[in-house]
Amino acid sequence: MQSQLKIICCLALLVVIFLPAQSFAEAVNWGNYSHPKMEIQPYSSAQGEVLYSPIPFFNELGELIWGWDPQAELKKTSDPIYLESSGGLSEIMRSLFISFNVNNTQHFRKVWFKPTADLKFRGLLGLHDTQSKRPLVIIRMGVYGNVDDITGERFMVKAAYEDLGANVLVLENLTSHSFISQNQNISFGGVDEGLQTFLAMHYLKQAGFDSLVSSWHILSISLGGQGNFVTALLDQQNGRLLKSMALFCPLINLEATFAHHSRPGFKNVLADLWSAQRLSLLRERYKDEPELKMLWKSLIDRQPRFTSTLMKIMNRDRKKPLLSAAEVEQQVPGMQWPSKFKWHIENSKSFYELNNFWSSYYGVKTPIMIYTTPDDPLVINKINSELIFRGVLPGDFTSVNYHRLSKGTHCGLSPVYKWDYIVKLVRDGLGL
Repeated sequence: MQSQLKIICCLALLVVIFLPAQSFAEAVNWGNYSHPKMEIQPYSSAQGEVLYSPIPFFNELGELIWGWDPQAELKKTSDPIYLESSGGLSEIMRSLFISFNVNNTQHFRKVWFKPTADLKFRGLLGLHDTQSKRPLVIIRMGVYGNVDDITGERFMVKAAYEDLGANVLVLENLTSHSFISQNQNISFGGVDEGLQTFLAMHYLKQAGFDSLVSSWHILSISLGGQGNFVTALLDQQNGRLLKSMALFCPLINLEATFAHHSRPGFKNVLADLWSAQRLSLLRERYKDEPELKMLWKSLIDRQPRFTSTLMKIMNRDRKKPLLSAAEVEQQVPGMQWPSKFKWHIENSKSFYELNNFWSSYYGVKTPIMIYTTPDDPLVINKINSELIFRGVLPGDFTSVNYHRLSKGTHCGLSPVYKWDYIVKLVRDGLGL
């Protein structure tokens, strides 16, 4: 009996000696982190209460036909940086179906942020361990972006978490099915997302995550881009946690961009009908609007109706942010507002005016890198990022740098560039 016990003890000792240290770093005690305005769920992506609006069979077919694993297919070389791309639909679809698992509840947990009784927004936290501090990269998702269905942003999550070893917080876009289904009052765009990201950082810090964070960063794409300027503006006046931001193809000018996509044309109609499907909850909520009763007519006269009608509603109903300045001040002791910005959000007269905050954008020192791809069909460069670099957008952009990529469609980079180059873009943009 004693000899058996000795053998067991020896085996246990050998396990302790030779088991990789990473095995001991895997236990993340999520219960150690709590905040009255934050609820970490026991579920990861696509688990528990799943809130997204899938196009029937889209994901299944996409993963079957275009799904791929960068680590398995790409050689770790940096010269040349390009892949052989077939272009067109295949290139776009391959950018959406990168293989990277975010379903492990030990390391990934969905989290609800609840600033007020009638406002909640959702994210996905990804933690490696609690043994050492790591950079925290907050990833702001693009249009429809939902943590139960991470597609267009998955390359960012993989690059930041797996390749750069950072912890991540993926925040949903306010056009997500999740946000719309859980909130009676709706909005999207720069001011609301910027305020919410700023509060999410505040909650994480108060909840004890600061002990896991060596530096704070923001990474975003498309419609998730504009709000980060607001977050950086507020952060500059309130402790300056942020060390860097990298924005891929960010939408800057909401009004001009949506006006462009509301012009007659078959491509705009198809995109509009796609939005009507993805935003089916809003289509149902506003079903009595005359234009929305005639969506079918768009296929005949090639006139987009859904998005333009939705923007008219937003302009009419969303003149102020979902969070008032007073509500933010109640939750952030000693809150300091940038000059003119508080007045702007309290006195705007329309949704477009609310999100045209650029005349208040001054004094931000946080380094910001903007990446764009040529001839972007969704976020048109000349009426978005190029406004900054032609010097025609009001504001102080001395901390902003610009990198014009030579290939890619709306920052769908992964089917065009070798993976190590994509990781390099993220690393360089964030300064990691």
